[in-house]
Amino acid sequence: MPQGIEALASITAEGQTSHTLFQAARPANTFGYTREQQIEALHKLREPFAPTEIRHLPRVWCGACKNSRGQGCQKHRMSKCGKCGQRMPEGGHIDLAYVGHAEATNRLLNVDPFWDWEPLTVDERGLPQLDGYRGLWIRLTVCGMTRLGYGHAGDKTGGDSVKEIIGDAIRNAGMRFGMALDLWTTSDLEIIESGGDSLEQDAVGEQEDRKRQETAPAPAGQGVDHLARLRSQVSECWDNSLALAQIVLDAEKCRVADQEVPLKTGGTATLRDLLNARITELGQAAQGGSTERSAA
Repeated sequence: MPQGIEALASITAEGQTSHTLFQAARPANTFGYTREQQIEALHKLREPFAPTEIRHLPRVWCGACKNSRGQGCQKHRMSKCGKCGQRMPEGGHIDLAYVGHAEATNRLLNVDPFWDWEPLTVDERGLPQLDGYRGLWIRLTVCGMTRLGYGHAGDKTGGDSVKEIIGDAIRNAGMRFGMALDLWTTSDLEIIESGGDSLEQDAVGEQEDRKRQETAPAPAGQGVDHLARLRSQVSECWDNSLALAQIVLDAEKCRVADQEVPLKTGGTATLRDLLNARITELGQAAQGGSTERSAA
């Protein structure tokens, strides 16, 4: 058996370093899969799941709703959710899209019939050992590639919790390969991690924006009928596309661009649509041609 420097050299040759010397050895066998085959397998794992394979898990983010014992709060009334099918506070919860254990297992079997998982640690009886949070770390091996995953059963106990932990760990490790990764959106993660604070901040921001718009000083010429003023300008600049474009900007600034104005041909149109249509017409007109002046 090598000793001293020879022993250190043998460890280095086998690939262990100071970072991995005291960690459990990871499987190094690729089971005959080439690098190209592994990459192809990863692409197959990342293929989107069919809508029929996707489920929705409700998560209440509103603190008041959580403490209401199923009654909701003043902001969020209880109703049946169209996605998850459960009675939840409307606007006080989100539905996380996920795939179940059976769907995840089916995808793994389609990619690699010989896929396997193993617990990271076992107890004195050789059974998977849970950590201090009653969660389980596992290794998932697909096409000779091994990655870690973590499973937890929440408040469940007994045999059902064991099955829940295993299924959750396999799905979690599968996500490290890209499986069902598209179902986890950044916004969902932010809501869960912030406990709904991100939604509250968005709502506060929208309210502040509305208040600023309502209390903002009126544009120059306060008290003037802006729509009448702009219609008069349109009549004078009907053949000038540049001037009409400026009037559109002025109308947006005065918040009258979407107000209806009468047309000579009958009916009405928003000031914005009328001016944009005229600008397009002028742009397509032949050079040198004159157009008949008209009023909006």
